[in-house]
Amino acid sequence: MIRYALCNEVLRHRQWADSCALMAAAGYEGVELAPFTFAERVEQLDAPARAEIRRIAAQHGLSIVGLHMLLWSPVGLHATHPDLEVRQATAAYLVELARFCADVGGQALVFGSPKQRDAIAPLTPHEAALLWLETLQPALQVCAEYGITLLLEPLPETNVVQRLGEAVALVQQARHPNLRTMLDVKSALAETADVAALIRQYAPYIAHVHLNDSNLRAPGFGATDFAPIIQALREVGYNGWASLEPFDYYPDPETLTRESLRYLQGL
Repeated sequence: MIRYALCNEVLRHRQWADSCALMAAAGYEGVELAPFTFAERVEQLDAPARAEIRRIAAQHGLSIVGLHMLLWSPVGLHATHPDLEVRQATAAYLVELARFCADVGGQALVFGSPKQRDAIAPLTPHEAALLWLETLQPALQVCAEYGITLLLEPLPETNVVQRLGEAVALVQQARHPNLRTMLDVKSALAETADVAALIRQYAPYIAHVHLNDSNLRAPGFGATDFAPIIQALREVGYNGWASLEPFDYYPDPETLTRESLRYLQGL
């Protein structure tokens, strides 16, 4: 059974407890965290702060799904940079993110952050993709220790892994039990109009889902019919999280939080 979560940056203008209360009242089971909404660097959040984030979510009956927008802060990090020192600093911060994820009870690290993985000349996108895997290795060790899945998110906004098939190929090459990929509907729509067929083709590799429309709004606030997408996920036996991740908060964050989930549940 699909479980719905909301990406917390949608409600980042509210206090954490108020956000959790609204999500719970709307009917969400989980919340996906953007680390930058809590601190510029997760090392700034000590053990009591992390415990409080987890406690407040649990108090409202919400599971913390995991983290996304991993490298939106701090500035200067880049997973495929030609400079080894930059890659090493990025690898070290990804380790900190994995530990933070474990501390708040999350089970997934969604690596989107398109600008922080772009291939920079003279590297080709293929060469950069291989460096991406190399940079991820220390974090994957922590993920293996805590049972966290690190997800390569295909995104058209970058030149490194734009399509779901590319992400699957990279996962197959890495052969790491804690490395998978995921479906982001907005990104999939840039690849094909038949997202349901994409789901059926790559179902064994899809370990997480982001729901958003091609117009960057939440499901139900754009032209995309999510019924065949949800139906395909059910047909392939997907029983993981589907997190709503809009970038345009039309008509307003609170309304979309309530109405988008209502639309999805109505399917």
